[in-house]
Amino acid sequence: MSDSLAILPTANTAHFGPTITIRAETLLADPDTCKFTVNRSVHPGGPFFFDNKERAAGSPLVEQLFALSGVANVLVTENVVTVGKEPGASWSELKSAIGTIIRTQLLTGMPAILEPPRNASTQLAQRVPDRHTQIELKRDCEITLIPSGEMLELVKGEFVVVTQALGGSFTVRTESGHLARISVVDVDALGLERTLVQEAPADAGPFHLERVIEKLRTVFDPEIPVNVVDLGLIYVCEAHPLADGGHRVEIKMSMTAPGCGMGDVLKKDAHDKVQGVAGVTEVEIEIVWEPPWDQSRMSEAARLQLGML
Repeated sequence: MSDSLAILPTANTAHFGPTITIRAETLLADPDTCKFTVNRSVHPGGPFFFDNKERAAGSPLVEQLFALSGVANVLVTENVVTVGKEPGASWSELKSAIGTIIRTQLLTGMPAILEPPRNASTQLAQRVPDRHTQIELKRDCEITLIPSGEMLELVKGEFVVVTQALGGSFTVRTESGHLARISVVDVDALGLERTLVQEAPADAGPFHLERVIEKLRTVFDPEIPVNVVDLGLIYVCEAHPLADGGHRVEIKMSMTAPGCGMGDVLKKDAHDKVQGVAGVTEVEIEIVWEPPWDQSRMSEAARLQLGML
């Protein structure tokens, strides 16, 4: 097949120089994701997943990719760079630019990723002892049991082990073996600085639905280290203009298991984050169970991150 930048289910190959070949393949199951396979290693190890510009800080290749308008997330694994775009962006404009950035980075001979992806939540995670180390609670702390959603209280002096720190909240395993979620407002009970996980100020500028999607990518399932967008839990995300010049955002989302008790928790997380997007004056979120969620709804980046491919 001849080289083309159109969105196609089959692969197209472009040559970006005499010794570096990059094969760009838009995924049939997820047309907003394109896999760039290089004939040499881009960065050893991985996967390294970046879902926003902040996490890309310190990684030259990924910083340049996020500088392109329309790039939503990047996954780097050995010789493959998987890029997710915003729904309104066009691959016809992005593919050649991404290929050029990858080639240029390789020609420098410098590492594509100089340090692990980071944001406020991962900075905290780096300061938390590993999963085999118990943390003694510094004060009484309210928790949400996973997956029932039941609210309980742990008391000062009890021990927990942090298993996940994403999106500003923490998943811990208690002394009794239960998995539970600790909210951002209670992270000081773990001996961590609450200031590191405070949400950024509300966005400024005109309304864009892509910014809503970007915010939803900072909401994470408490059991799975993947955001709700790439996990495929967002079924509908629409914006409707209001008479006052603002917008009402309507979202329909599901859970990974029927009747999951964490629905209200994730719903509140999503509501609070979307409410801070510029131009959003109303947010309406509905938890739906039809059609049932299954793994086919996950993005390529999510499946790669979870080792499913």
